[in-house]
Amino acid sequence: MKRKFFFASLMLMGASLMINAQGYKDGIEYYKVDKLDNAKELLERNLNAASTDKAEAFYYLGQIALHQGKVADAAANFEKGIAANAMNPYNYVGQAAIALKNGGDVKTLLEKARKLSKKDAKLEVEIARAFYDANPTTYAKDIEKCIKNARKWNPDDPDSYIFEADTKADKKDWGNAAGIYELAFDKDPNNIEAYVKYADTYFNVVPEMAIGRLEELQAKVPNSALVQRELAEKYYADNLGAKAAEQYGKYIKNPNHFAQDEVRYVQLLFFGEKYQESLDLATSLVNKLNPTDSKVFYMKRMQLYNLVQLQKWAEAVEAGKVFFANAVPQGSNYEVRDYTDYGQALQNAGMPAEAITAYEKALQINPNNVDLIRFMGDSYADNEDFVKAAEYYQRLVDSGNNKSNDLFTLSNYYLGIASTEGIDAATAADALAKSQKYIDEVDKLVPENVQIVNQKAKIAKFREGDTNNGAALAAYNELLSILDKKEDKASYARYFKYAYNYLATYYFTKGDKATAKTYYQKWLEYDPENEQLRNYVNSMK
Repeated sequence: MKRKFFFASLMLMGASLMINAQGYKDGIEYYKVDKLDNAKELLERNLNAASTDKAEAFYYLGQIALHQGKVADAAANFEKGIAANAMNPYNYVGQAAIALKNGGDVKTLLEKARKLSKKDAKLEVEIARAFYDANPTTYAKDIEKCIKNARKWNPDDPDSYIFEADTKADKKDWGNAAGIYELAFDKDPNNIEAYVKYADTYFNVVPEMAIGRLEELQAKVPNSALVQRELAEKYYADNLGAKAAEQYGKYIKNPNHFAQDEVRYVQLLFFGEKYQESLDLATSLVNKLNPTDSKVFYMKRMQLYNLVQLQKWAEAVEAGKVFFANAVPQGSNYEVRDYTDYGQALQNAGMPAEAITAYEKALQINPNNVDLIRFMGDSYADNEDFVKAAEYYQRLVDSGNNKSNDLFTLSNYYLGIASTEGIDAATAADALAKSQKYIDEVDKLVPENVQIVNQKAKIAKFREGDTNNGAALAAYNELLSILDKKEDKASYARYFKYAYNYLATYYFTKGDKATAKTYYQKWLEYDPENEQLRNYVNSMK
């Protein structure tokens, strides 16, 4: 069978769950659309159910093994099928398929199968598949004869058309393949195989048409796990998140769903902001899956993510500890969000040092994440570690991926270094020079900005120390000229106070008490609750 439709599967092939309403027939449906692992799981899951036709189930298990290159397993399953019901013709076709691959004679086996079900169009197509899978060129005439027989015996049976479409798809003739699949489900409006293969073939061309066909099919066969799942996957692949989540919610109630689909549903609930539902399902999976199952790792991750969104900080911290203690499955790695969410939980739980450690690990994974670099710098600044804060912002500026505000922040953090008590003079001077450099750069980019000019004044004031030599006069006068143009002056009161405070102190120190009093009075206009200042102004002559 060269029915190869490798349109991306969701993730993590699943674990066994329950017994279902459609039983082993769901497994056959999965087999027919080339989802072999899923098919095998469902066939084995339902093998001992009372409603299962074991001869038929073993035939498909044999075909799965054969297509996976497990010839001995295939032969054993065909033998079991014959033992279960020697009158079922399909297991003899299975044996013939093995013989064909080995170049053996299959005449006797095929005669036996055909005698058990005479002029059976479906059986004839299955024989055609055995020839085709062995070698479509060598057995071209045999295949052609089988298809002619099938259409002669039952012209309305869809299987021969599905087979023909499969051969077109093998040649990547997608347009003709889709057209013939459509002909097949016109012959049988409830044919799941034809609909699903049509949707797979057409999805990358016209996704809404493929989805529409699956919606039609689900209305006709509402209990098919395959159809429910295929529609959910197509919604998801077409970025229809809300529809995908709703469809998965319906599908998950089907007992013939897979554990990996519950994993996907957890994620869809999370991205749909249904955090408590996502958390509850993730927790349920953690509790019922084998601890060594790789899906446990992903569900513990989702527990952490959901608890952070729910702002349950203490629980999130504990979930983070459990998650990072879990073995990482082969082929997987920790992600940036793992550490940033854990860091957020630690920070809000009152553990800032541990939070910074988590954020640093996130940055090791993605050292060019500008938002994370900013966050790290600001986190260190919150803890008054201006050396580390400036180090992160310097990295950001050096990368060239910075915004103008990052220059302002870097200047501020360098001023923080220069202001640190006990720092040596050389380090302080270097930090102050850098603070001046970056504030000058951002001042050119964003002229007449209140915060930037105020920062220029702060740097000049710091530079002059206790000398009151007027080093900041120009900057504060510039600041006042900007502020005087503002209509909503009251909202800038603190900047007026900074400027008038400096100017009043400067003129008072210079002995110009009249000018100093003028500025003290202006200061008081923006600080009317300052009784100490009011008394001082009133005492001035």
